[in-house]
Amino acid sequence: MKKFKHSGTAGDTIYSLDIVKKMGGGEFSIAIGNIENCIMEYTGRPADVAPEHIGRYTEKDYEMLAPLIARQSYITSVSRWYSGDPDVDVDLDHFRSYLYRQFEGNIIEAYHKAFGLEWNDEMYNDVWLEADPIREAAIVVNRTNRYLDPNSIDTWKLMCRSAELEKNAIFVGTENEHSAFVSQFECNIPYRPVRDFKELADLIAGADLFLGNQSMAYSIA
Repeated sequence: MKKFKHSGTAGDTIYSLDIVKKMGGGEFSIAIGNIENCIMEYTGRPADVAPEHIGRYTEKDYEMLAPLIARQSYITSVSRWYSGDPDVDVDLDHFRSYLYRQFEGNIIEAYHKAFGLEWNDEMYNDVWLEADPIREAAIVVNRTNRYLDPNSIDTWKLMCRSAELEKNAIFVGTENEHSAFVSQFECNIPYRPVRDFKELADLIAGADLFLGNQSMAYSIA
């Protein structure tokens, strides 16, 4: 049985589960407060190259993520890992050794190539994330402040009207993200807080459509 470790952040960890499953699964450790060390190791630069990641994973991050990781049938246990703890069999942070070499493809492709696993484009159709669908709305929406395309404003306004998001959708994410969405698009979409990322995955799995930008919710979808 293999032991895996990931230093974050959340979306990158979700994408790593594809190869965790292909490697036979096992024990999964979430590294607490290790992202700065990880970024320095693979870029030679301090963590301010990605300021939104500084301090991650936190204990709160762990509490949010662990239930979703534990839900996967190929994961036998989930635990915290701290700097100085024993090494693991598979350090999933190694994918950054490939990602930071001007690679611009899908992150799951980077994982395969970094760990020497067979890759072809049909693998974009692989399904590795398991959830228990909760049907609350036909559409789940999440819009964060990262990687926003300024040319997408009109598209979002059109979707709010044509898909009648106020009646057919729920918004997941932070309260601030929800408030910004309602204000910017004048769309009173209901806000749906979640206990953890397992519940978030269940809501997305129960919907017909996910609308969102680059985010943790996007990686789950």
